[in-house]
Amino acid sequence: MTKKIFKNIFLACFSMLVVTIVIIFGVMYNYHGKQIMNELHSEINIISVGVEDGGTKYLDTLSKSEKARITWVNKDGSIKYDSNVSKSKMENHLNRKEIKDAMKNGTGEDIRMSDTLSERTMYCAKLLSDGSVIRISTNQYTVWILLLNMWQPLAIVVIIALVLSYIIAYLSSKKIVMPINDLDLENVEAVTTYEEIEPLVHKISHQNRVIRDQIKELKRTQAEFNVITSNMKEGLLVLDLQGKILSYNKSVKKLLNISSLDDEYLEDLSIDDEFKTNINNAIHGTHMSDTFEYGDRYLSLYCNPVEVDGKIKGAVAVILDVTEKHQRELLRREFSANVSHELKTPLTAILASAEIIGMEATPKETVTHFAHNITKEANRLITLVNDIIKLSKLDDKSYEPEDKEVDIYEIAKNVEDTLSPIADNCGVKLTLYGEKTIVHGVPTLLSEIVYNLVDNAIKYNKPNGSVTITVAPINGKATLIVEDTGIGISKEDQSRIFERFYRVDKSHSKEVGGTGLGLSIVKHGVEHHNGKMKVESELGKGTKITIKF
Repeated sequence: MTKKIFKNIFLACFSMLVVTIVIIFGVMYNYHGKQIMNELHSEINIISVGVEDGGTKYLDTLSKSEKARITWVNKDGSIKYDSNVSKSKMENHLNRKEIKDAMKNGTGEDIRMSDTLSERTMYCAKLLSDGSVIRISTNQYTVWILLLNMWQPLAIVVIIALVLSYIIAYLSSKKIVMPINDLDLENVEAVTTYEEIEPLVHKISHQNRVIRDQIKELKRTQAEFNVITSNMKEGLLVLDLQGKILSYNKSVKKLLNISSLDDEYLEDLSIDDEFKTNINNAIHGTHMSDTFEYGDRYLSLYCNPVEVDGKIKGAVAVILDVTEKHQRELLRREFSANVSHELKTPLTAILASAEIIGMEATPKETVTHFAHNITKEANRLITLVNDIIKLSKLDDKSYEPEDKEVDIYEIAKNVEDTLSPIADNCGVKLTLYGEKTIVHGVPTLLSEIVYNLVDNAIKYNKPNGSVTITVAPINGKATLIVEDTGIGISKEDQSRIFERFYRVDKSHSKEVGGTGLGLSIVKHGVEHHNGKMKVESELGKGTKITIKF
């Protein structure tokens, strides 16, 4: 804008200066012509007096001193005398304007251009007493000749005009745009400016208010979006048609194990190719959903193209961590298989024993033996079913047994009394240490916890081994410790021992029996009491389980 204003002002100023110079030159040129004509009138008056007195002799004395041309014309138009040209070579002047006017009015004048058009001639004539006419003439250069002769001063004038025009244009353009440049676009109405642009100022002010309201709304919407997406466990990813990541939440970085996604393109990410392929398909208009293994986790990916006015502008991807769901499904299948196996084994034994008893030739001693087997396997079934029922109740969040004050040391004492005969039969020394320790909880669940821990410690012990039970308040927490000198648990198995039907030593488990649900019941019971459990074990050296309530 400044350049345009500068250009216009510069051209206007320069044009005005040039026009002014031309006008002044024209006025002065015309004034100079009038002055010359006045001088010719004065001179002709003087010369006419001299001619009246001295005639040609007087004119001869003037011809050498006068710069003007003097011509004496007879009343018939013939030339009587001329200071520059031989009278014989001159034509009749009776029809010349200045001669005719002089003969008619006493004086006459005329201005004629020369044949070369390089100058003009000014004539002044006066009637003498004898009817003849005396004429004086002089030349005045044309404007172009004068300009050509004055090119140096004119060049200086033009340069001065250019400099002045530049200065005037520069200062004027700066001054004109200064109020506009100084406008505070955030507070335009507080600035005094030109009356002509006040409508524009009002429009800018109105637009500012609209923009501020829109920005405020966008920030509010963005804040809401950020709050929602940042608290989502699901990963959210928004990409454009080129695969550039426009937006994402922190869950994406966590799920994909990526430190930053700012200004990144999908193809540049070090992630699974299957993941990239699904998103690229969504960018090209295909709805995609897939579940795939990503490191040690399982992720579900849902991709949808984003359409605006019927045109695809990008894609949105939602990522879910379904590792737990996948693991639960595996556990469910394993649990179903284990339950089927555990139920099938005693049922097969019961069926076989019943068939043998049903034979007519079966001896009485054999009947008694197989009846005992039926009883044992039936009790095993009942125990298994009871353990499954217990776990089902613990899994049911609506199951809320009544809590009360319970002395866990007393529970441990009862467990010791119950399992001591079994420990003696196995050659294991069972010892209880501690004192009265109160826990606010469910007596049956607490009893199950202690019983299963001690029972496992005895079953998976070594001959001449030991099991130590410690119950006491430690650091303000009711603490139960069951420590044995048994076969121990490897590091790999320690994270799985609380899974249902999981057995560390399957061959040894067949010998000692059990349903494989004991430690699962322990885990759920501890969680019900908001307790913390710690397992410390080493193969061949024993296991120590500590529970703090």
